[in-house]
Amino acid sequence: MHLASQSLVLSRDVIDHISAFVGVLDPDGTVMEVNETALKVSGACRGDVLGRKMWDIPFFTYDSAVAGRIQEAVEEGARGTSARFDVSARTATGEIVIVDVMIRPVRDQNGRIKLLVLSGIDITERKRVEDELRRSLDLLERAQRVGRLGHWSYNIPAAQLSWSAEARRMFLGDENAELTTERMLQLVHPDDLERLRAESREAIETGKRFVSSYRIRRENGEERIFEMEAEPDYGPDGQPLRMFGITRDVTEARLHEREILEQQRIIDQSLEPIFSWQIEDGVTHWNRGCEQLYGYSKKEALGEAPYKLLASKFPLPTSEVIALLRSGESWTGEVVQTTRDGRQVIVEVRIDPAQVNDRMLVLEAHRDITGRKEAEKQLKLSEERLAIATQLAGVGFFDFDQITGTVNLSRDPWSEVCPEKATIEDAIMAVHPADREAFRAAMAKAHDPTGNGEFEQVFRLLKDTGEIRWISVKSQTFFEGEGKDRRPVRTIGAAIDITERHNWEEQQRLLMGELNHRVRNTLSVVQAIATQTLRSAKDPETFVQDFKGRIQAIANAYKLLNETTWQGAHLTDLIREQLSSACGAGQIAFDGPEVWLPPQVALNLGLVLHELGTNAQKHGALSVPTGRVELSWVVQKEDKKSMLKMSWRELGGPPVYPPEARGFGMSLIERTIGGAVEGEANVRFEPEGLHCLIELPLR
Repeated sequence: MHLASQSLVLSRDVIDHISAFVGVLDPDGTVMEVNETALKVSGACRGDVLGRKMWDIPFFTYDSAVAGRIQEAVEEGARGTSARFDVSARTATGEIVIVDVMIRPVRDQNGRIKLLVLSGIDITERKRVEDELRRSLDLLERAQRVGRLGHWSYNIPAAQLSWSAEARRMFLGDENAELTTERMLQLVHPDDLERLRAESREAIETGKRFVSSYRIRRENGEERIFEMEAEPDYGPDGQPLRMFGITRDVTEARLHEREILEQQRIIDQSLEPIFSWQIEDGVTHWNRGCEQLYGYSKKEALGEAPYKLLASKFPLPTSEVIALLRSGESWTGEVVQTTRDGRQVIVEVRIDPAQVNDRMLVLEAHRDITGRKEAEKQLKLSEERLAIATQLAGVGFFDFDQITGTVNLSRDPWSEVCPEKATIEDAIMAVHPADREAFRAAMAKAHDPTGNGEFEQVFRLLKDTGEIRWISVKSQTFFEGEGKDRRPVRTIGAAIDITERHNWEEQQRLLMGELNHRVRNTLSVVQAIATQTLRSAKDPETFVQDFKGRIQAIANAYKLLNETTWQGAHLTDLIREQLSSACGAGQIAFDGPEVWLPPQVALNLGLVLHELGTNAQKHGALSVPTGRVELSWVVQKEDKKSMLKMSWRELGGPPVYPPEARGFGMSLIERTIGGAVEGEANVRFEPEGLHCLIELPLR
């Protein structure tokens, strides 16, 4: 089918997967893009085609009339008229093919023609089949009239020869002309005349049918080759009465046979491996190319099953290949063959079945691609080494197409936070809000046509989980045009994740100050917890137990934060640390995404989880074996903030009643979430169990 529409946006990735020929043209006929199918068939390189007029491409220039028709159709397309027509073209192998060409204009939103799409389909085979069908119908029509065979009858006793109109046309070029025996004998080539007479006499004497061929020379000097079949007819007394026969003109067939023999000679001398074989009888022809590639002489190969001789390794069972051939289908693919000296070679194979004299003949053409496969293997190894090296070094690459606005990411830090088909705005929005404006300004400067296009920036990337990564980027922007027409078209760069290095440097600088600050905060928290716990404790033993538990909760949070040098903590790790005893008993089920908590959030949420767990063990669901706690959470975007929403729900415990007075534990939960991290905690005393809803920002 033809590939052109008003809204079509063609890219090389799209058109390269189209089996038809596809080209994208400027309205003036200049080739802007062309797909791999067209390049492969025409034998041209992309660089040789792009920028040239379509009618100047060798695929069409072999015939000036063809080139002129292409140019005419392009001019029609530029005026807004689609065109469809058949032309002949010459392939890379010199073969002339017939192509069904269609050229359609594509307009922009304003109705202006912005490009032309040329698509083409090889209809050579279809044309051949149509021609064959046309000839067959013509033959049938003639056969119904006169059999398209010249027939004749020779009355032996009267020595009289009569001819059909078609026979007269064959001999004389005029079906109405008179053809006497004497005139017929004068037309027969002298070298064939006596033989033809002898064969006729022998047929009359023996009563056998005979087949013979002979040449005639028409009066205009043209030489034709005829084939004759005849047999005698006898009377009741056994005496010959007449000879009846048919004559056909086989000149073209004999010339075709000679052409086949010539082609056979060419195939024999070809360095491309070509051979034929029969399923029952093995190899019937083995050319020079086969001898050179596989090492077996023609004598050694004839009669052998080729897939056994070469130990062929098909990508499917050999029996399936043979079944395809028996059904009349061709097969193409890559096959591993073993040569006479034991080497293995990889060949591109095309296998075609053909019916010859009621027997199937298999034709095979091979192309040695061993070198190409080895090169592809080495290229893949090189790419894998590069991937490992860039991964170990934390280096990624990006390619920003400023015409389409799309960004291609390759192992780039951005690829973890941007969609697969990212835009430049997606990349910018992944930058930390505090760094975003500086990033935009530096990018605008690099894209300024008056500048040198260089960009170098260190900034932070912000993941949806709240994790921050420090990135160092260097890039180069490329421009096209001059003066006022100069514009950026492409930016290529590399990005390195320097988070670990930056954090180490930052930690070294802030280590002492952070330590002092942490000690002061810890003492303040411990002092406040001690004071409030003492006020709410009924007796010294209760105070010691409650105070010890809260101090341990702080210690557990500190332990996790110390493991990341106070960068933060994972929520699931915090839950396991603070609720280890209940988690181990299987009474707590938690569900939610992995969330990275900032240090202050982790510290305060850890204390809240401890209070909830302690309350549940003393008074709630965890105080009985059948009780359980369902802990779940999600992260949602609200006003450009990532909010952690957590639900603590107790089930299966003792009945719950709202307390007459709120204890220190519940107050601690609400103050810790509401004041310290600007969140909100809502504790509900529902009949089936305590339900606590927590919302807090992650940034």
